[in-house]
Amino acid sequence: MKEEELFAPVKSLFEELGYSVNAEVCNCDVTAVKGDCLVIVELKRTLSVKLLAQGINRLRTGAEVFVAVPKPKNYDARKYRDILSVIRKLELGLIFVTVNEKFSFAEIVSAPEPFKATPAYKVKKSKIMEEINARFCDTNTGGVTKKRIVTSYLEQSVHIACILERFGELSPKQLRAYGSDEKRTANILRSNFYGWFVKVDKGVYSLSDIGRKCFNTYPEVTEYYRNIVGGIS
Repeated sequence: MKEEELFAPVKSLFEELGYSVNAEVCNCDVTAVKGDCLVIVELKRTLSVKLLAQGINRLRTGAEVFVAVPKPKNYDARKYRDILSVIRKLELGLIFVTVNEKFSFAEIVSAPEPFKATPAYKVKKSKIMEEINARFCDTNTGGVTKKRIVTSYLEQSVHIACILERFGELSPKQLRAYGSDEKRTANILRSNFYGWFVKVDKGVYSLSDIGRKCFNTYPEVTEYYRNIVGGIS
């Protein structure tokens, strides 16, 4: 079983509980948000000390943190009592995931105790919430490795590329008028992290040849933003 197979059941579990779920936010496998409540879930194929340490590290964000693993075969709650005690003392929650061809589901075995966040933790939580709120096209799967993660920065870069593709050479001000991000547009163009943009005149940019290839590299994100840009009159 791959870690990414745990994602869909965990996502469904929290969506049924009224949360908005994202994958791979600031190195967290799964984030779930409801109001001001932030939940982080780390996915692993086995329950290990390394996983518990990772969960403890996530507590520094001030979020409620779960670790999610496949449900053990021949699970016996009495034999698992000591392990659950350790998990509770670490202020973590535990989720078991059952994956099979007919029906996969996740269940909360133990919920974490409320965590009292300090100001430093609140800064880290704020960073995660900011990234979640800046994402609009959720194409990631939690638990994946060695695969491209679509961040809010990449999303906004694709959005700018789609606008330039349709309207041609534009300034940051014109791009913002067509719907690109108010705060990040100018910085994305100046830093040109992916090499997608070319400065053709003072304060005017166009797409580079590399930039045109991004549409094939990120087809789902491209489709999402082309539909938005296509509605601009």
